[in-house]
Amino acid sequence: MRNWAIAIVLLLAPSLPLHDARAQQDDAAKPAVRVTIDPSRVVVGQQTRLRIDVLAPNYMTAPPELPGFQLRNATTRQLQSVNINEQHDGITYAGVRFEFAIYPLEPGSYSVADQTVTVRYAAEPPATREVAIALPRISLEAFIPNAASALRPFLAANRLTIEQTVRNSSDQLKVGDSVTRIVTVKAAGTPAMLLPPQQFAAVEGLALYPAQPALDDQADSRTDETSSTRVDSATYMLEKPGDYALPAIDVRWWNVQEKKVDLAHLDAVTLHVAADPTATGAAAAGETGTHMTWEALIDFVADHWRLVIPAVAIVAVMAWFAPRVWKRIAILLRQRRETYLQSEAYAFGLLRRAVHHRDARTTYFLLLEWLQRFEPVAPYHSVDALKAAARDPALDRQLGAIEDELFAPQHIGDGCSRRLLLRRISAARRGLRRRTARGGRPPLPRELNPIGGEAAPTYRGRKPAR
Repeated sequence: MRNWAIAIVLLLAPSLPLHDARAQQDDAAKPAVRVTIDPSRVVVGQQTRLRIDVLAPNYMTAPPELPGFQLRNATTRQLQSVNINEQHDGITYAGVRFEFAIYPLEPGSYSVADQTVTVRYAAEPPATREVAIALPRISLEAFIPNAASALRPFLAANRLTIEQTVRNSSDQLKVGDSVTRIVTVKAAGTPAMLLPPQQFAAVEGLALYPAQPALDDQADSRTDETSSTRVDSATYMLEKPGDYALPAIDVRWWNVQEKKVDLAHLDAVTLHVAADPTATGAAAAGETGTHMTWEALIDFVADHWRLVIPAVAIVAVMAWFAPRVWKRIAILLRQRRETYLQSEAYAFGLLRRAVHHRDARTTYFLLLEWLQRFEPVAPYHSVDALKAAARDPALDRQLGAIEDELFAPQHIGDGCSRRLLLRRISAARRGLRRRTARGGRPPLPRELNPIGGEAAPTYRGRKPAR
């Protein structure tokens, strides 16, 4: 029996060290994750870079699965990923280096915790293994420099420029023309969503129609630095003659490179608006007619003074005893004028005039203004509602052409015919008004005014520049 035991020990002895070595090798050759963030303290709106190295022995059989790293009150953008290879204790590791750019929007502390990375690798090829590795806690701090604490809103950038373009619908501005002011802000080192919107001032005598802003972000492939552009524009309809000034625009921002507050300035825009020649001619004709009427009145009084004197006396007595009547008449006339200025007919007249001036932008904005007062397209009062109610393919084509001319990056088709557009809108207006007068209303699809959606986020303290 003893001999048999010795024989068994001798047979198993060579295998025992080998098994222990493999166990040690399995313990050593495991996937690993390295996490760094630089810098860990950054100015609000500036980039901090999160780097994650995922390594596995031999090779990975699938890309690692990473969390999104979305932080509250911060925006995250994934940068380029690169393959890496390393050797540790004679074992070759293959992996991927991921980088994320994080832009905190408010001052305070930020952290990412309780996140894991899933790695699939060839532990003993061709056999594969899958492990989930917990990431260490990631923390950073965002702050606003004391010298920039008075900025409202706070804006930080490496470089920032501002410029403006003014487009007039005619060389000699007159009532009924339009002026479009375009403000372009370009910045380096901050995303476009953080560039502040421009507030165009309302000016008495000019109707203001702001347009939707245009935002654009570009990243340098070598440095990953973000370059952003924001374009704000507004159209002013000239309603009264006179001299006007569109106020100057100042943008105060924190210069990250020079560590100081800088000022970007745009000069005011002066406008001289002349009276509409057609209106001037009508007024002149009215003055001539008035002058001729007064001469005829004088001749009539000279010829019929015995009848005029009693009539004047009666009028004087009525004026003496009925001042409230005249005041009431004046109030009614003023109310009637104000009602007309708010009417659908007045808005359609402005639209017709803009079409004749061949100004696409002003035409489109006045079309939207008229639709707000055009009851047959209630309750949506939109271009889509007009299309659905009119059911006119020719009108649809012209509306699509003018929207393509204004908003599409490249023009498609032959463009919009202003004359045909006005003719189709006028025809739709007449038809829809008749249909409404008969007691019917064109059915509008419910999807024109979708409801629901997420509520806007609530921010505490300082609001970020959006």
